[in-house]
Amino acid sequence: MRLRQICFVAKDLENALKNFSFIIGSEVCFRDEGVSHFGLENGLLEIDGNFIEVVSPFKQDTTAERFMSKMNGDAGYMLIFECENADLYRQKADKFNIRSIWSTDLENGVKATHYHPKDIGGLIISVDSMNKKDWQDKNSYWQWAGDDWQLKTNNQCSISSISMSCKNPSKLANQWGSFLDLSVNESGDTYIIEGDNFKIFFIYDDIKRIDYLSELTLKINNYELKDKIFQKYKENEIEICGTKIELI
Repeated sequence: MRLRQICFVAKDLENALKNFSFIIGSEVCFRDEGVSHFGLENGLLEIDGNFIEVVSPFKQDTTAERFMSKMNGDAGYMLIFECENADLYRQKADKFNIRSIWSTDLENGVKATHYHPKDIGGLIISVDSMNKKDWQDKNSYWQWAGDDWQLKTNNQCSISSISMSCKNPSKLANQWGSFLDLSVNESGDTYIIEGDNFKIFFIYDDIKRIDYLSELTLKINNYELKDKIFQKYKENEIEICGTKIELI
């Protein structure tokens, strides 16, 4: 199981993309006109074979707009996982009574399903498969990023982990772990699930009284980039799309 794409929702799309671009050291690699179906516009940035996406609603009463109202602003919105066969997770969703809010089966064999955050908990979760034997390779095909991103990949940093702040960390960790077939480990009051080159931490938070993506941890592999970031932010906390950005 790979965490292939992390999606954020923002009121100001270009500003959010600009901020992420500075941190990860690469430009927008793709804009998907297909998301207009959801009343959205977007941009993707490639990061060591995975992707950060920002979406922004241009129509009223979209799911994304309602989510922003719930979060009182920009926020983490969706996690897209990649597996070998997404049909297996559709079967699990039926068994666990997890509703789908969008699903597609493309002619090239790509399968994707967005699962309802009220059922899965926290965020929209999508489990996709690309119909490729090399899906576990770092720079393998990814339907939602277009055809050109592999020509100029970005190895300056990578996604290390995300943190979910929760009303009940144990409950959400076990919900996600059970559905995604990932074991749950406990470290003090923190619960952790781990997949291929990523970790998700579930921590207690009684401030917002909702489950939300509170932190994205990036591993910076380029010392010049790291120095550039610290020169700009110095000791100030980095926050983009309502999410703390931690650098290691």
